[in-house]
Parts: sequence; structure tokens; C-alpha cells
Amino acid sequence: MQRRDVIKLLGCGIGAATLTSTQGMALGSEPAASAFSSSAHQHASAAVPSEQTAGAPLLTPAPRHLVWTHSAMRLRGICQIVADTAAEQQIAHILQQEMLLLHSCRARIVPKAPVGQPHILLALTSTPAGTVALQETSGRELWQAVEDKSEAYLIEVNGNRAMVLADSPRGLIYGVQTLLQLIKKEGSQPAGQIAGASIVDYPQLAVRGMHIVVFPTTDLETVRREILMASRYKYNTIIIEFWASLKSPRWPQTAYDHAYTHDEVRPLIELGRALQMEMVPALNSAGHQAEMRAISGENVVLDRFPELKNLFLPDGWSLCLSNPAIYPFLFDRYAELIELFDHPKFFHVGIDEAWNPHGKPLDPRCWPDEPHKMISAHLGKIHRYFSDRNIKILMWHDMFLNRDSPEHARFSPANSIPPINSYLSLATVPKDVTIAAWNYGISTEWPVPAYFHDKGYPVLVCVWKKRSNTISLINTAKKLHLRGMLSTIWDSEAVVFPTIGQAGVLAWTAPGYDVSVIPFDHWLKTMRQLSSPGRSLPG
Repeated sequence: MQRRDVIKLLGCGIGAATLTSTQGMALGSEPAASAFSSSAHQHASAAVPSEQTAGAPLLTPAPRHLVWTHSAMRLRGICQIVADTAAEQQIAHILQQEMLLLHSCRARIVPKAPVGQPHILLALTSTPAGTVALQETSGRELWQAVEDKSEAYLIEVNGNRAMVLADSPRGLIYGVQTLLQLIKKEGSQPAGQIAGASIVDYPQLAVRGMHIVVFPTTDLETVRREILMASRYKYNTIIIEFWASLKSPRWPQTAYDHAYTHDEVRPLIELGRALQMEMVPALNSAGHQAEMRAISGENVVLDRFPELKNLFLPDGWSLCLSNPAIYPFLFDRYAELIELFDHPKFFHVGIDEAWNPHGKPLDPRCWPDEPHKMISAHLGKIHRYFSDRNIKILMWHDMFLNRDSPEHARFSPANSIPPINSYLSLATVPKDVTIAAWNYGISTEWPVPAYFHDKGYPVLVCVWKKRSNTISLINTAKKLHLRGMLSTIWDSEAVVFPTIGQAGVLAWTAPGYDVSVIPFDHWLKTMRQLSSPGRSLPG
């Protein structure tokens, strides 16, 4: 039986549309090949875009190949958007609504090009219309030179037609995001013309992700705006981690009574999918079992259900790995999240900051064997659980660096300390596990990503709110051809919003791009558009 979901996407860049998703078609169809499954993008050319032309719109992220022309397409009356297939029409609905929201421009979606009338063409290159259009473009040779076209797009605007071509729906939606920025005022008309341009564009880093923590006090409208901001800046992955904020049917003790239900958060997952993003669940699988910030002094389970204390170390922060009851505790909730996220391709299992109580000896109840051997066994069980379901896992890096080692201590954060010595477990971690290497302060080249990359792991650099840190780590990812980056959100959106945009721009653009050329007012404009009053949650 097919399930139809109506999703209201109200936002900026890619936002204000009402879409109908049908399993097996359009939004329910298979997205472009996952970025996690391939290395950082390698392309035939690393050319940077042409210099900003006076009076031309500021495009973010900056396209890889851009030539401004004098052949603008004027918008008069109701603009016609040509989209034939179901996948093309879904994205055409987004463009239609965004043109109205952002530029007060009305548009109609039609399946065939109107004879003799200016129009916008959205086409996948595999379709007859896309094949013909590609042969007519001046950028076809540049397009053919792009090695990985899974997220690439081509735009060509002249006096009669503005066309967006791509191999995949994901590439097509990125092209639409850029096309919206080409719309300019003309006299008193808020949407007088589409600037003449020829563009071939594709991302530098394969994974451009955002990691969102939903605290018990986080409102879902905030999460929704963060997803829309990520989409606006061409992210392709959203990781959502619920801290005591999502009700578990099998383990209700792990969330507060006023936590969100699956039905309440499902529209956010559908929103991300509608925007062609990989939606990834997360659940801490060793430390952070309080599911609250340590400074709060709260523990969602033990404060209310002390009879479950044997699942944890004495302070309640980390799981007791010797107790087999922790596996139903984890696996039941894994299963719930897998169902909620409609069998995702990836799952973030945490593992960060899973230390023994500070200054206290090991509890023999939980550590009857050498700790690093028990940790290896624990990670092995987790990996097998997901491998059996064809899901690959991500985890944080810090427990696999030895804080007391002269070689690793300078790598900070390094949270493997005696007598746990969890760094010894790294040798048993399978090479298909993605390592999320986080450092939220450093602004110089950080050796940790190279350390794990040289050991054969796919690596994501993880940033948070500090501009110089974001620039440094993403430049490192580009230099080392790492898998990608995660922009993490651990506090208020007002603090992280500028960095979300900056990280997205840097992850997309060629090496050497200077994000400082983008004025702060640009980020502010996007934030204001996303925060317009009266907008409701999708669904």
C-alpha cells in the first residue's frame, strides 16, 4: 500500500512548496548515490569561478565554472516552468513556490516547452528533453569533463530560456538553488529578469553534513529552520540525535513525559528527504547516557528509574559493558530509529566521552576483563547489528586517541585515559566505519584527520560555531581529500547559523576559496527569510 505524505516546505533557497511524496516515485525514489560510499570528489578541473561582475548577483556557494553573459531572460506575467517527469515536477513545485515567496513571481508548471515564449526548463539529462537540451548548451564540454556528476548541475540562461540540467534529482535541486539567486529586480519589478549566465558546478567534498542535537528544550521549528538552512547552502546529509527528547515505545524510561513522539518528528525527516538529503539517526552507544548536559546534573533514566542502575557505571554516565541487558536497551531503540528514518543507509553510534568516573578505580562489576578488550567486543556487536541490516555506522574519534601518549596527547581532544585505554580498541574497528573527528577550537592545521585517514578510515572533520576553526578544518579536509565535514549544533541557532552557511559554502567550493568575500549581511538575509513569522511545521 502506498503512503502519500503532504509536506509543506516553507523557507529560503529551497523551502516554500507543497509536495506530494509517493513511495517508489519522485520523492520516494532512490536519491543520488550516497556521498558516504565514495571518496571526496575528484574532478577534471579545479578552476575557480570568474571574478564577481559589477551588478551581478552574489552566488553562494560560488559556482565552479561561471561566465556572465548579456542575455538575461525577462520575466513578464506568469513564468512557465517546463518539467515533464515526476522527479522533475517535484523540484519544479519547489522552484514555483520559492519564486513566489522570495521574488513575488508567479509561475505555472507545464510538461512541454511553450512555442515562442520564454520559459524555465528543469530536466534530467537521462530524459529526451534533457538529452536534447544538453547538446544545445555552450557548457556541454565542461559538463562532460566532470568525473562525478552525481551532484553536479548545469545552468544556461539566454533571452528565451533558462535551463537547469543534472544527472540526478539532487543535482537538479542544487541548480534550482542557484537559479533562484540569479533572479534580479528590474525597475519596479521585484523579479524582472534572470541574469544571463553559463554555469557548470559541482561540490568539492562528498559529504556536507549537519549534526543536530534535539535537547528536551529544543523546539521542532528550530530544527526545521536548521534543515532548511542546510539545504540552502547545498548540504546533503542531516544527522539528528535526540537527547531525552524522543519517546521510545519499548524504553519509555529514556525520555521525559513531554518529549516528542515519532509522529511529531517524522515530518522533519520527510522534509530532509524532500530536499534530497540523506537523513541519518544517532544514538549514543557508550557514554552520554544521562542524555542531558553534564552541567545540568540531570539523568533522564536514573533520576526517575533507579532500578535500572545496573545498566550503567556507578555515576550513570556510561554503559556497563559487562551487563548483557544493555543490548536490548540499545538494540530496541536502534530498531525504533531505523523504522522512524525509513531504514537509513547510515547510523551515528556516538561513542564519545565514554570515560570512567573521574579519579575513581574501575568498578569490577562492569570491568571484569581488560577494558579495551571489552570495548572491542562491544563495538563488534554494534557493528554486526548494523552490518546485518546493510547500514554503515559513524562514530566520534576521541576515545581512540591516547591522552597520555607523547604522540597523541597533542592531538586533543584525546579521551582514552588509563586504565580504560580504549585507544587500543581502534585496531579492531572495521575500516568501513566513518570516523567523525571533532575539534571546536583549533584554527591551525590539526593532525587528527590525517591520523585516522592514514589508517584507512573514511574521515569527516567536525566543526562548531567558530569561523576560524571552520575554515581551518574544512581546508584540511580539502587538502587531504577526506570524505567530508559535519557542522555540529550544540547550542542556540542564533550562534551557529552564520557558521552553517560558511561551512556549507567552504565544503562545496574549490580549494582556495575565501569565504570572507561574503558579507555578514548575506547570512543575515537568509536567516531573516527563514524566520518569517506565521510559518508552521511541515505536515
